[in-house]
Amino acid sequence: MRIIEIILLLIVTVFPIYISTKNYSLNKKSALVFIGILFLIHLIFEGFRWQMIPSYLLILILTWCIFKAHSFFKGGLFRKIITGIGFAILIIFAWVLPYILPVFDLPTPSGKYKVGAQDVHLITDQEETITPEAGDKRELMVKVWYPAKINNEEKEVYLNEAERVGFASKYGVPNSVFNYLDYIETHTFIKPDVAKGKFPILIFSHGHQSNATGYYAILEEIVSHGYIVLNINHTYESVGSLFPEGEIKLYSKEFEKVQMTEEMAAMTWSATQELEKAKTNEEEYAAVKDLIRDYVAGDIGLRWSNDISMVIDALERGDTFSFFAKHINTSKIGVFGHSQGATAAGQALLNDKRIKAGISIDGILWGAMIDTTLTKPFAILSADWDYSAYQPDLNKHIFRNGTANDFYQGKILKAGHSNFMDIPYKIRIPVINEAGSIKPEKASKITSVVVLQFFDKYLMDKNVDLMTLKKEYSELELIKEN
Repeated sequence: MRIIEIILLLIVTVFPIYISTKNYSLNKKSALVFIGILFLIHLIFEGFRWQMIPSYLLILILTWCIFKAHSFFKGGLFRKIITGIGFAILIIFAWVLPYILPVFDLPTPSGKYKVGAQDVHLITDQEETITPEAGDKRELMVKVWYPAKINNEEKEVYLNEAERVGFASKYGVPNSVFNYLDYIETHTFIKPDVAKGKFPILIFSHGHQSNATGYYAILEEIVSHGYIVLNINHTYESVGSLFPEGEIKLYSKEFEKVQMTEEMAAMTWSATQELEKAKTNEEEYAAVKDLIRDYVAGDIGLRWSNDISMVIDALERGDTFSFFAKHINTSKIGVFGHSQGATAAGQALLNDKRIKAGISIDGILWGAMIDTTLTKPFAILSADWDYSAYQPDLNKHIFRNGTANDFYQGKILKAGHSNFMDIPYKIRIPVINEAGSIKPEKASKITSVVVLQFFDKYLMDKNVDLMTLKKEYSELELIKEN
């Protein structure tokens, strides 16, 4: 919560009780002027947000009581009880709402570069398989984050309209619920010049039906250390894509119904039942191998990995991304992704020889990886899962064939699935936000450091020993194979 919000909350908590005591001493005029000025300062400098409505209502009631010299808790016992219950309910909401949905601070990037961003519209010649219209071509919005040279550019707002609308649609709430995000200050500037020099390219793939750019905490940090990140918004499978001229393409629930067939449900059920019976690793593998190969998430990973390759094609042509063409080295391309995007990153690493190294962030490598031996540097960074029959460690079976290059398996202790995103900053309810007990800032920092040091080593050929990170961060478990 912000400082004036806290002061207002303290006033509406303490003053109603104080003015209800016998022989209280308060200069009515001074009190009203003080509360009025403080409220105006809040509206001018912090701004209205709906989470403060219970506080605003209490301020209105308190102001009326002071003006009329009325006790807040006036009348007989029954009336006092009813007033007390109503006051308690309002106070609880007044404190809880702005706390659980805060105007939060994003971590300040620690690198030497300022961060800039531009949205790029990529039109491909490939058929769009998600929509039913014949001749519809695949189009992508790609947010390019890059080291920047700042003049007088303004910082961008947190999340664009499509991502807010899509997020609201996903959870069935009004679009206006997320208007308070206008008060979040990012560290990303709108369309500045690219900083002097050439930078390696990282391509990032988001989670399924998530906010494609809802990863400010880690992406701003990575870019500030001298990387260009191409943040792909996978059309119709994120919460929403904002295209030029204001066109919004939301998550396709119709396509989801086409994909999630009875056959998929039956296959998942059968694998789960067999996994519960399994006593050994071999029996576990036999139970899940067909599910890993054929589950719908593998098809999504293939589709998204194709998006990644189309972005690299456009990079090599140099037209769509012309504004930074002189600042990149297309021989230094890495890929990373979160959740479903991790599947896409792994698949792209297998399929596209132009990608040199990759990282999976808390995802399962569905599809062809189970029948493959990795030949490129790869890392898995996971949350602190309590593996069971209902959340099995499928990756241990997927990588049973081993690797022919450096391979890392990492875990951030006390982290949940959303700790690799901005969600724990936005929503402070673990049951809803799927975060662990680790502080959001700590999880973001560890994630960023692992990503940076991995790509520093395998894209930039720096003399980096990732294993030393275990000494620096007690929350990080890390194993290296090969």
